[in-house]
Amino acid sequence: MKNHLEHQVLEQAGRQAWTIARHQALAIGLTDRMISGRLQSGRWRRVHDGVYTIEGPERPSAQRVWAAVLGAGKGVHVSHETAASLLGAPGFPIGRPVLTDVHGQHHRLDGVVVHQLSDVRPEHRTVDDSTGLPITTIARTIVDLAAVVHPSRLRFAIDELVASRAVDVHQIASCLADVARRGKPGVRVLARTLDARGPRQRRPPRSWLEREVERLIGAAGLPSPARQLRFPGRMDIDGCVDFAWTECRLILEADGRRWHSRIADLARDRERDNQAARAGWQTLRLLHESIAGDPDDCIRTLAEVYAQRARSAA
Repeated sequence: MKNHLEHQVLEQAGRQAWTIARHQALAIGLTDRMISGRLQSGRWRRVHDGVYTIEGPERPSAQRVWAAVLGAGKGVHVSHETAASLLGAPGFPIGRPVLTDVHGQHHRLDGVVVHQLSDVRPEHRTVDDSTGLPITTIARTIVDLAAVVHPSRLRFAIDELVASRAVDVHQIASCLADVARRGKPGVRVLARTLDARGPRQRRPPRSWLEREVERLIGAAGLPSPARQLRFPGRMDIDGCVDFAWTECRLILEADGRRWHSRIADLARDRERDNQAARAGWQTLRLLHESIAGDPDDCIRTLAEVYAQRARSAA
């Protein structure tokens, strides 16, 4: 029995860079007395309250991060500079572990930085292949870095990660679009950086954008939309929408603006979308970066959203 418990403990700790939490040890079957005995003998070492390291292969950096994650508890993932280091961004050595908690709890762990962010979506998180740690995606990591590092370090990290094909500009842009709001730290810095990156840095001609969206609509198998329909919200909002399907009250806007313009217009765009929603319309916005960088995903999105709206209208 004792050997069986020890085997389970080593299996659990081995998956976590030879680190284990008290609650994990208790769930396996160890008692408080057994844990105390291991600490007194020096086989285990306390790192944080209820978090211990066990003798095993040397992985000091990963062990330090795992100890921080276990000490902070559920809902926490590796982020910012530490995520950048683990995900291969140059110039970010692992120093103090940096984490993000989506639940807004206040953690006090020696030598650990914990951010509270409520806008980290499930698709912004993943599991690091080499360590098994819960971690932000590369795109989300770049969005977070924009708030805490010098713009030159941000530009260098983006250039290196894009050059290595670990991420592309449209993935970064899509993640920024998920969380962008005026006043959010780093948004304007990253917007300027994206405006200056890569061969697609110029605003695409409106004619090209419209032709490409029409191609995507056709590839999605959708009926032809109305063009330049008067905005369906309140009468005091001027202008027309790019594309609209009146039969299911779906608006499609193709956004080819440079990022600094998008950020400046966030409040206006959301007011338009909210007013359209009050009139029973859903607004779908496709970014130029996504149209050019991942058209297949745009096609899937168009098909799925139209189908959902059509079912609701039936």
